[in-house]
Amino acid sequence: MDAKSPIKDESERIHALYDYEILDTAAEKEFDRITEIASRVCNMPISLISLVDKKRQWFKSRVGLEVEETSRDLSFCQYALPNDQLLEVVDATEDERFKSNALVISDPHIRYYAGLPLVDPNGYALGTLCVIDKVPRQLDENQKKILSLLRDEVVALIVNRKEKEKYKESEQKLKAFFDNSQSLMCTHDLEGNFITVNEAGAKILGYEKAEIETLSLFDIVPKVGHHNLRNYLTEIVKKGVVKGEMRTLSNNGGMRVWMFNNILQTNGSKHAYVIGNAVDITEQHYLEKDLKHAQAMLIRTGRVARVGGWEYTLKDGKIIWSEITREIHEVPADYEPDLTTSLNFYKEGRHRENIIQAVEQAISTGRPWDLELEIITFKGNKLWVRSLGNADFENGICVRLYGTFQDIDKRKRMEAESSNSKKLLEDVLEATSAVAIIATDPEGIISLFNKGAENLLGYSSEEMIGKFSPTHFHLKEEVDSRAGELEITLGHSVEGFRVFVETAELHGAEQREWTYIRKDGSRLFVSLAVTIIKDIEDKVVGYLEVATDISKIINQRQELEKAKILAEQASAAKSEFLANMSHEIRTPLNGIVGFTDLLTRTSLDHTQREYLGMVEQSTSLLLGIINDILDFSKIEAGKLDLDIEQTQLYELVIQLNKFFNIQIQAKGLAFHLNIASDVPSYIWTDALRIKQVLMNLLSNATKFTQKGKIVLNISVISREAENAVLRFSVQDTGIGIKEDKQAKIFEAFSQEDTSMTKRYGGTGLGLTISNRLLKMMGSELKLESTVGIGSHFFFDIHLRAVWGMDEWEELANMKTVLVVADDESERESLVKMLTLKKINTVQAKNGFEVLQMLMRGSRYGAILIMNNLPIMSGIDTVRKIQEKIFNETYIQPIIPIFEPHEYEAASVCQSLNIQQWLFKPVRQEDLYRMLAKVKS
Repeated sequence: MDAKSPIKDESERIHALYDYEILDTAAEKEFDRITEIASRVCNMPISLISLVDKKRQWFKSRVGLEVEETSRDLSFCQYALPNDQLLEVVDATEDERFKSNALVISDPHIRYYAGLPLVDPNGYALGTLCVIDKVPRQLDENQKKILSLLRDEVVALIVNRKEKEKYKESEQKLKAFFDNSQSLMCTHDLEGNFITVNEAGAKILGYEKAEIETLSLFDIVPKVGHHNLRNYLTEIVKKGVVKGEMRTLSNNGGMRVWMFNNILQTNGSKHAYVIGNAVDITEQHYLEKDLKHAQAMLIRTGRVARVGGWEYTLKDGKIIWSEITREIHEVPADYEPDLTTSLNFYKEGRHRENIIQAVEQAISTGRPWDLELEIITFKGNKLWVRSLGNADFENGICVRLYGTFQDIDKRKRMEAESSNSKKLLEDVLEATSAVAIIATDPEGIISLFNKGAENLLGYSSEEMIGKFSPTHFHLKEEVDSRAGELEITLGHSVEGFRVFVETAELHGAEQREWTYIRKDGSRLFVSLAVTIIKDIEDKVVGYLEVATDISKIINQRQELEKAKILAEQASAAKSEFLANMSHEIRTPLNGIVGFTDLLTRTSLDHTQREYLGMVEQSTSLLLGIINDILDFSKIEAGKLDLDIEQTQLYELVIQLNKFFNIQIQAKGLAFHLNIASDVPSYIWTDALRIKQVLMNLLSNATKFTQKGKIVLNISVISREAENAVLRFSVQDTGIGIKEDKQAKIFEAFSQEDTSMTKRYGGTGLGLTISNRLLKMMGSELKLESTVGIGSHFFFDIHLRAVWGMDEWEELANMKTVLVVADDESERESLVKMLTLKKINTVQAKNGFEVLQMLMRGSRYGAILIMNNLPIMSGIDTVRKIQEKIFNETYIQPIIPIFEPHEYEAASVCQSLNIQQWLFKPVRQEDLYRMLAKVKS
């Protein structure tokens, strides 16, 4: 093979080829179309667009050939590059240049080659458009002409491709700038509808790009700004360019502030649109707003703090005062100060001399000043001010003085008053000779020891201050004893000086009696008050002890204690005497009562029986008085013991109910018994004494109530697993007790007034005994009373308690129970008991409501009905229900509830074929047992 022909400007040709950036690019259909046409027009199996660089020929497009490139040394195309004309090899095997070429003697076995160089507009041959066959061939003129035209099309594609790539790159850069700009960039039509929005702008507004491009400016501008928005759309059409500030709402409702510069793009004959560029100045806007606010606040603060500013320019001698400075000097609005007049405001003497000296030193040396001086204002008022000044220098020469001016008159006056008060306090401390005032530092070392302390203890202040702690003159046994008490109370050890101040630190102060040891060894009883001394930062800086000599008081107290012991012994002897005497009197009195009762059973005439009745009544009254005195004297003598045992609470209440129900109803009063549903079944108490207290309260309520009602309430205040706090209360609608007499009724032998004894009788011991019994049980009587309305006695008592253990599982899924009672409290009590077992309830007030409910078709798991209903009793209601026979296949279970004195209840229920009934007060266990029977 001959040596290849040299190519002129080869390096420039290679550079031009690389500049087109086409080598090793992907296939493109425009190039592939040309090679396809060339192959078909020339009727050749192989057609190539070949680009030749330094060492290879690379095929941009190929038909009939699998390889992407070959070595340049093997290429036919290199011979077509030097001349701008067709290179045609009819039979490569006959051509000396190619007959030994590997591409000829082996695959693809080239025999025919025709190629035209691809010369760009700058004259550089980049490669060739060629056709190849495996047999000798020759193109006709028409084929050559078409091949030449296709060659020109390839060159045009390569050149245009470069321009397109440049345009595409520029477009990509522009798009990248548009999308990644941190401001809002957009285009919109003349109606405000978005066409495009960059990613950053959409993100700032809280939208996705695709989402916001479906909106318009009217969607993101608040409604209050729509008028201005319409003006903007009109103005940009007229002017072509509009700049300004705009507010928008983000997707989350937040306000954004933008500075925009928008341009109208007419775009030839196409629809005009606007290119918008807006910078987010929200932070800057609010910073400016905050700055203005801060400036305004600074002015207001200056006015409040009375701080003004001033500046003096040496070149023109001009002084500028701020508004506050003018106010402080009390000058007119048009007053123009200069250096001399400004300095003359300072009070003549040392004040003016000090400020003049400070100004001169600042001008000469730059030394600043901070002085507190007195001025005489324009209106002649004296005023203390704080003057601060600094100097500005340029090229070693002072050009300006500036500073602040503050009104400190109030502070200076207060400091003067404080100084006077301090001196007065010191004088008082020295003059106080009967009271010891001692101050210490936080470690307990004495820092103040007044004249009174010197007089009481015999030490001089020089001996004590800075050397000793107050423990030096305290009785050691007392300090150790108190330390032990504090250790038990606080849970940590307290020693030495801390014994005196530990409680004071916890509670602010402590007052306690101590024994001082004087310098001469004698003892002194004092009342010592200890308080904490704190600084303005609330930090403890010391302690103050004020001691008063109470030796005389202590001695008197000891004498009183002895007298008290003697009096208590005498009182106990008296009480014991009363107890014995009461017992001795009661023995014969019981005989009188017994024989009087026997006499009443004999045949007596009317007069004799009347006289015996009076004797019986008098002896009963006398026996009651003696019993009260006996109980009172036992309590006084300390010989009354409580008998704590398990007591069934409901049984105790039933006994009270039976005892008082007839008496109360005999007076025409209503008696209500309200027992909460959650009271325990059993309590541990002295049942006799509890009953005695309640009987006294109920007896008094009956005695002092002429009309209305009496209510006994038992409720649970709090409960634990085995304990409860119960409240027992008796409420009446009686005469009531005056507020100023309420405390007196708890005193022995006392009633509200003496006329009560005459009218109602009694010893006045009942409430006293009741209250003392309750105090023995850890409780006490309390009273709420209004004259003419009634009284409410109650007491809360903590008891060991047990609730019923029977879970009554058979009551599960019990149908709704109808509760019928005229009294709301009775209904609520039953409802609470049922609610504890999760039984639904319906309430009715009378029998008529029950009949109406049943007639409407309502049915119940059971009907609990009080017998004492108004107009139509509970039993009458049952009869009506049985007469109506609301449903022959369904018998409505009914449980009547009777008063304790209704002894015929059993016979009445049996006559009506009622199997279950209850008596008041209703106990939980009894109620649940009856319902269980009904359900089964």
